[in-house]
Amino acid sequence: MALSAPFRPWWLAAAALCSAGVQAADPESAPTKATPRWEGAVGVSVLYSPTYLGSSDYRTRAVPGLFLRYGRFALTTASGFVTRSHDEVNRGVSADLVQRDNLRVTLSARLDGGRDPDSDDFLRGLDRIRPTVRARLSALRRFDNGWRLGAALSPDVLGRDGGMLADASVGYEWLLMPQLRANAAVGITAADRRYMRSYFGVSAAESVRSGHAQYAPGAGLRDVGASFGLRADLGPHWVGYANAGVQRLLGPTLDSPLTRGRSGWSGSVGLAWRF
Repeated sequence: MALSAPFRPWWLAAAALCSAGVQAADPESAPTKATPRWEGAVGVSVLYSPTYLGSSDYRTRAVPGLFLRYGRFALTTASGFVTRSHDEVNRGVSADLVQRDNLRVTLSARLDGGRDPDSDDFLRGLDRIRPTVRARLSALRRFDNGWRLGAALSPDVLGRDGGMLADASVGYEWLLMPQLRANAAVGITAADRRYMRSYFGVSAAESVRSGHAQYAPGAGLRDVGASFGLRADLGPHWVGYANAGVQRLLGPTLDSPLTRGRSGWSGSVGLAWRF
């Protein structure tokens, strides 16, 4: 299937980064890596979060988790299940284009489920946001003192209702005990007009059906957030983690008739068996 013109540049950029990743694998430009091997983890997470971004209602759900990796390639449904305590991966299928001790550039893709108006009574009468495939091109720079900087672009590669997201973050991680690691981060996310109108806009037809005021936001900042997490190695095969975060909506989202909670909390705990 041919991609529309607005989406082709992202794949061109990905191809360029793939080339950079191949160069990074050269012994003259990167440290020697061990022979790739399979590794993975399976487990379960319990999540607590708003029913949708901007909602004042919350839900709790349990979801299974899976993580598989071979060399530069990974498949995961929950980043907390990674097999290395200092590591991070993007949800979905991913490939490390640049893989060094202090720098990682990753291209990933995952299924974005969109939004079902039946998931919250406040959304009744709105159009369904169609599922799509969302890519993510991310870079993470680590520093020896524990600080890290991250940035990413995440387009809807099928050109549906998902639009484009961009985010940046700064974080810090430290060792509390030999088997217990902590991390904290703050980040900010921006979105293009298509994303904003899909998730925070109300068309004329939707206004008639739902009773919400018509609203057509433009591109802008979406939210700023902070998080804190703990990860414990419970033995040679078991790992547990807990995360808590808060988000504050920004920009065009604040004027949306769908925004009932400008700030939202989330939390998760998980347990996994590594192999």
